[in-house]
Amino acid sequence: MMGHFLEFDPGASCNPCSPYAVLPLPYERSASYMRGTARAPAAILDASVQTELYDEELGVSPGLAVQTLPEVDCATGSDADALERIRAAALPAMSAGRFLLSLGGEHTVTVPLVRAAVKAFGPVSVLQVDAHADLRDTYEGSAYSHACAMRRLVDYGLRVAHAGIRSLCSEEARLIAGRGLPVIWARDAVSGPDGEWIAKALGALGPRVYVTVDIDGLDPSLVPGTGTPEPGGLGWYPLLRLLRAVFGAREVVAADIVEVVPVPGMVVSEFVAARLAVKMLAYHRLRDRIRTDCAES
Repeated sequence: MMGHFLEFDPGASCNPCSPYAVLPLPYERSASYMRGTARAPAAILDASVQTELYDEELGVSPGLAVQTLPEVDCATGSDADALERIRAAALPAMSAGRFLLSLGGEHTVTVPLVRAAVKAFGPVSVLQVDAHADLRDTYEGSAYSHACAMRRLVDYGLRVAHAGIRSLCSEEARLIAGRGLPVIWARDAVSGPDGEWIAKALGALGPRVYVTVDIDGLDPSLVPGTGTPEPGGLGWYPLLRLLRAVFGAREVVAADIVEVVPVPGMVVSEFVAARLAVKMLAYHRLRDRIRTDCAES
């Protein structure tokens, strides 16, 4: 039985009118290294119950009313069938103007989620936080691979800002150079001034933004449970500064967290993901205040 996001609140957890909704997506079809992303949504929901609702950075309890939606069947049928079920499950919440936070599952789930966002909100740009470019045309014979998620969005004509990147193939390097894609390399984000790399990310985004966070965008010392860990990733606070800036300067319409792989006997990775989910909801809930703070700083 699927759990619920945050402590159970009968007025919010099952309420289709709650302003926030969480969608569990146990999609695992193209894992190319460590497997286990199908177990991540349930593990993140369980971890979320242990998170504090007071936000020490913002100095308030943001008052989050969050409905936990039913888990989408990601195991049966073809890849295309599963992805269409994801799009169909996401669209009603988005069309109602609610903020949908989806929990993967492989990064492939971002493609139907973004397509639902475009249907609901009109043109959107995408902020990708990730260790990998995910810009291959195909991988291991599949265009639905997690390694192709951002390529599908770029080919769809969307603007994507790629942040935290530190692993890619020659095909992806050529695509980035040939199309002038905006990439914020992890080495620049880790060693350079915050203002420069965050400004570059903001400059690549349009007025409406979908945020996708592959958990391996963070350094593996923070999140060891992920399918393809890469050294040299973002720290917790640099990632929060980026997200706070984006939520303050743009209209973030929806988000996802993907590629968590729970490690038996260890809960740190799913707890970090749950904590990040709560932070993003808080940034959205208090976006007007954050926007004012940014304008005054």
